[in-house]
Amino acid sequence: MGNGAARTRKGAQLPRQGSPQQELSNPSTQYSLAKILTIWIAVTLPMGLGYWVITPAVADGPYDTVVLATVVLTVGLVWQFVLAMLILRREEGSIGPSAMARRMWLQIPRDPVTGRPRKRLLWLLAPLGIAFVLNMLYLAPAIESIQQRLLPISPLPFHNAETLFSDDVAPRLEGAWWFFALFMMLSIFNVFLGEEFIFRGILLPRMRGVFGSYDWLFNGILFGLYHVHQPWTIGGIVLASGLIMSLPVRRYRSMWLAVIPHAIQTVIVFWMMLGLMRGTV
Repeated sequence: MGNGAARTRKGAQLPRQGSPQQELSNPSTQYSLAKILTIWIAVTLPMGLGYWVITPAVADGPYDTVVLATVVLTVGLVWQFVLAMLILRREEGSIGPSAMARRMWLQIPRDPVTGRPRKRLLWLLAPLGIAFVLNMLYLAPAIESIQQRLLPISPLPFHNAETLFSDDVAPRLEGAWWFFALFMMLSIFNVFLGEEFIFRGILLPRMRGVFGSYDWLFNGILFGLYHVHQPWTIGGIVLASGLIMSLPVRRYRSMWLAVIPHAIQTVIVFWMMLGLMRGTV
């Protein structure tokens, strides 16, 4: 008992279990570059093949393209969620809430020094949300325009809002609530259960071993390059993903700091699609 107590007192001088210093400096918890790239390929390939290969080969006309592209991209995003759960199960032995909070940082923001939860850090969501909207409305489109001039790539009609609301497509989607449900499912997996689970939940906490203190930057780059299904947006996404999403998540160990700003897209899409279903847009 005496020796055990002594060891406990001595061990108390070290960083406590779960502290930022201990968790992020433990080599056994970090991924190799090969493993990082393997996971990246596993989620990137289905999106690229679905959009650029399967959709054009099967679809006949703008309406078919819109519907099929929505289906194949939704399948790709659901696969990301499945893969994240398989990895979580293998590493933690569970896919429950406590395992998610511990492994994927799905938790209240932590103090970057002590590792203690600090609810007041949720106020960071306000400037992060504003930054995300400004990037989405102004900076990302400007970068996209530059990219299109340097590397012209013609998107399929799915990524052209004018096509979605055109006379050829919109009347056929009016009242098609099955499409509304499908599109909202795509949006939810896009901003939370799919992309965020993989990139900010699975990958980011395990990239420090390869990229050091720049893990957040390379996480943003990988997230941008993952968008091979819409390569004209990569530049703006790298900027938003790295600075606005990955860096705060990495510093405060909370995936919510990326999920909630990212979800602004879903709110916008919801109202657009609702208008389309009602024939008011």
